[in-house]
Amino acid sequence: MRIGMILDNEFTGDLRVENEVTTLQNAGHQVFVLCLNYGKKKAEEKFNDAQIVRIPMSLFVKKKLKGLNNTIFNLYPVFWSLQIKYFISQYKIECLHVHDLWMLESAYKANKSFNLPVISDLHENFVHALNHYKYANTFPGNFLISKERWKKSEIEWTKKATHIITVIEEAVERYKSLGIDEDKISVVANYVNLDSFLSSLIDESLVNRFKDKFTLTYVGGFDSHRGLESAIKSVPQLIKTIPNFLLILVGTGSNYKDLVELAKSLNVSDYISFEGWQPNEKLSSYIKASNLCLIPHLKTVHTDNTIPHKLFQYMIFEKPVIATNCNPIERIINETGAGIIYESNNEKDLAEKVIGLFKNLDLQNEMGRLGKQAVLEKYNWDETSKKLTLLYEKVDFKKSQNK
Repeated sequence: MRIGMILDNEFTGDLRVENEVTTLQNAGHQVFVLCLNYGKKKAEEKFNDAQIVRIPMSLFVKKKLKGLNNTIFNLYPVFWSLQIKYFISQYKIECLHVHDLWMLESAYKANKSFNLPVISDLHENFVHALNHYKYANTFPGNFLISKERWKKSEIEWTKKATHIITVIEEAVERYKSLGIDEDKISVVANYVNLDSFLSSLIDESLVNRFKDKFTLTYVGGFDSHRGLESAIKSVPQLIKTIPNFLLILVGTGSNYKDLVELAKSLNVSDYISFEGWQPNEKLSSYIKASNLCLIPHLKTVHTDNTIPHKLFQYMIFEKPVIATNCNPIERIINETGAGIIYESNNEKDLAEKVIGLFKNLDLQNEMGRLGKQAVLEKYNWDETSKKLTLLYEKVDFKKSQNK
């Protein structure tokens, strides 16, 4: 089958999309990816024999247009639908595989003339994530963006899809509550691709940089729902017991400056290393350099229905995971024994859990061992990708086209 993937981002660096492209290619499909180009990549190139087609657009313009999605200034779907129409015709696409909820409107507009099946790949609970994204809760976004409209659009668009992919089992119940038949939903989880992630060379100079510290490391985006404020607020208590403590924060995002200012206000800047954005190939080195690894996400409807890659990246490197009580994360941590759970947004509880592990090296080692074992046996891309392959074998695409 000639599968056309739609992605409103640059392709390289999106681990989930790269994994899916490779899986579908290996299953005998031809994959074409229509994505954005922020100015530094080739207009067309191959990735594992898949055709990557890039549309030039500045990141600044993309953010502004995307932020106005589903408002009275709804230009983004118009732009994308024209691009998708040409893409379908040019590459004789037989099925659209659309990443993220907000791209479905564009796909449906373009698909009116073709009536192709549409696979909706939902990376997150976007509707509830809007409650935490800065652009949707500050002027002018809080005036222009209607969360009620997004709730209605989500139901309309997901029901219209031929099939839905979600990233974790907990999200299935949520989509069922929206009226989606369970047999129309597949779980293709954000588990780690062992081949690609472990192939990254370890930067020994980076590991040595932190060798004299007891490090708690976070890798990922910086937004209010990530809960990094509580991690910083835990530092004053931690350094009383762990003099060589260092909190390593790898990433960037909308509240980066606020977090830096928070660290200054608490006089703990010397105990926090803001590493900024880092390429994927360096993440394994940061994790390798860590004693403990952190997922401080706030417990919300959003985070109770998604799962981060970083959990399994931490586990494969045998690092004990300290994480908040978001439903999927808590389930997996408790099931595997790979770490310890603390109460969301509770810096005192976080500090107590870190200190407890600091004092128990044997427990650290056991959690690391169990985490790695769980990833090797179950929580890896080879296992979950079987569901993606099966989806394309089972869905009755001819029936979908005749709806």
